[in-house]
Amino acid sequence: MDKSPETLEKERKRHKSRRKLRAINRVIDRIFGFILATVIVAGLAALGLWFVLMKGPSTTLRDTWAMTMLETRRFTWTPNIFLTVDEVSEIRSRTRRHVSEEFDASLVTISTPSVDEDGAPKPDAYGLLDEDGDGIVLQNIKGNGFVGYLITILDPHRVFVGMPDSYGGAGMILDDMVAKYDALGGINAGGFVDEGGGGSGGLPDGLTIIDGHYWNEGYGGDSFVGFDDKGILHVGYYSASDAAALNIVNGVSFYPILIINGKIVDEELLVSGVNPRTAIGQRADGAVLMLCIDGRQVHSIGGTYLDAAQVLLDHGAINACNLDGGSSSVMYLNGGYVNSPSSASGMSRYLPNAFLFK
Repeated sequence: MDKSPETLEKERKRHKSRRKLRAINRVIDRIFGFILATVIVAGLAALGLWFVLMKGPSTTLRDTWAMTMLETRRFTWTPNIFLTVDEVSEIRSRTRRHVSEEFDASLVTISTPSVDEDGAPKPDAYGLLDEDGDGIVLQNIKGNGFVGYLITILDPHRVFVGMPDSYGGAGMILDDMVAKYDALGGINAGGFVDEGGGGSGGLPDGLTIIDGHYWNEGYGGDSFVGFDDKGILHVGYYSASDAAALNIVNGVSFYPILIINGKIVDEELLVSGVNPRTAIGQRADGAVLMLCIDGRQVHSIGGTYLDAAQVLLDHGAINACNLDGGSSSVMYLNGGYVNSPSSASGMSRYLPNAFLFK
């Protein structure tokens, strides 16, 4: 039976529509195929690069890359793809090894800032000028692949450790801790026990001393950094009884020691990745140095332990210790964040304690 012109026209349109749909599907298939192939190639390339980094001839490159991942909470498992458990443990353990040199407190003599005959501030022995005379100087730091910020507090007696409202409960973000103590600013300090990875940040890890009150016994395993009642910053491996004998009134546990008695420690003890960093140090005249290095961002990849040690040494530190880093690294001064935190919120994460100053 002959089809009517109307029927033929409808069939022609249906065929045309189907051809267009098939053409569109072919384009979509090719696009998705290209994306899938690109992802596979990129994944294989990344896996190959990872293999070269982990199993290549450069142990320094291997250790740096492995520690970068180990210091990043979400990727701590990745070095185990190509390294054995023993290899990972050996790399990780280096920063926990003790510095052999004994801390010498006699190398620090607390002195008053330099002023001219009219009482105006003048550059000190380190070339630092406190232009507004408030005893606090902020400097921008630029290194190889990173930017950072250095606060110098000329009077060490202005520095102390602050904590959240309750020990072992919820942590507190840095600006709230600054407000709680009516402080001018500060930096994050010690690490925290984070069972389950929730990041509540309220339970300090290791010996913590706040205004003469001792939290956690401590066992001398991790390094400790804290101020005695004379304002001298001690670095070492102390139990609570050790610290009490030294009259330490404010301090936290973290690792590693960066500088002791005017020298950077053995570089073998400073194996690290490239990440955000926070550290604290003291000059021979007592001035306290607080360092924060941005990381995991376009403007600043991050720094190593050695980078932090070198910056502090270059600015006169005679003793210094690394503090908690990564997304915990944060610096606050005069009502605002100084650095660019790498946390998802772009602000402070919840902290168990902080080095603050008034």
